[in-house]
Amino acid sequence: MFGYRARIGYISPSVIELNAYDFYRIVPDGIGMIAVACMVGGWKEDAYREALKQVEGCARELGRRNCDFVIHGGAPLVLSQGKGFEAQLIEKLQNLTRVPCTTAIVAAMDAFRDLSVSRLAVVNPYPPDLNEKMVQYLNSWGFEALSVVSLGTTFTESSTASIGDIYRAAKRAVAEAEKPDAIFIPCANFPVVDVIEQIETDLRLPVIANMTSQLYVAFKTIGMRQRIDNYGKLLRLL
Repeated sequence: MFGYRARIGYISPSVIELNAYDFYRIVPDGIGMIAVACMVGGWKEDAYREALKQVEGCARELGRRNCDFVIHGGAPLVLSQGKGFEAQLIEKLQNLTRVPCTTAIVAAMDAFRDLSVSRLAVVNPYPPDLNEKMVQYLNSWGFEALSVVSLGTTFTESSTASIGDIYRAAKRAVAEAEKPDAIFIPCANFPVVDVIEQIETDLRLPVIANMTSQLYVAFKTIGMRQRIDNYGKLLRLL
């Protein structure tokens, strides 16, 4: 039976691509994803504004689908609005869905706190202006992005980045940082799940990725404490 243990609602920032693939590789049997998309058109301010207009409708639909937890998966949509917006968004989502909710950057920061890390080496596909907003946002919450290495893909090509490039970017980010205590790899459509274990093993630092941090927070909140192996230290904490 679909979702007999838990039904996780997911508001995808754009097309449902790697996020669904990664979700079902990670979650235990009996966990289902109920996904909708707010269809952000790119890493641009006007695209963020248009996508945010769709979030309420997405949340209302998930509210009709008996979800146990809802994830809003687009970090750029929150980063673009600055500190404080995340609380407003989560409150709105929870009012509409009537279940606990999180958003991508909040889930990542919850993971940082549970891992007791604050000094970050960052790898992502984002353009420079978005990375600048991310650094400022993290700093405002007491987290320090010591280095940022972007693969510089286009918005629609981030899912086709090679795991070899991501691995080498992680090594470079750690080398450029001054004693980081974790590696942060955001983006809902970035194929990092395939290489988390190798990065952690070789660089001896925990990796906080988009889907892993969101599932960690979701499972912790709903009381699902099943340890999940092969996708990094964070999920083993469950």
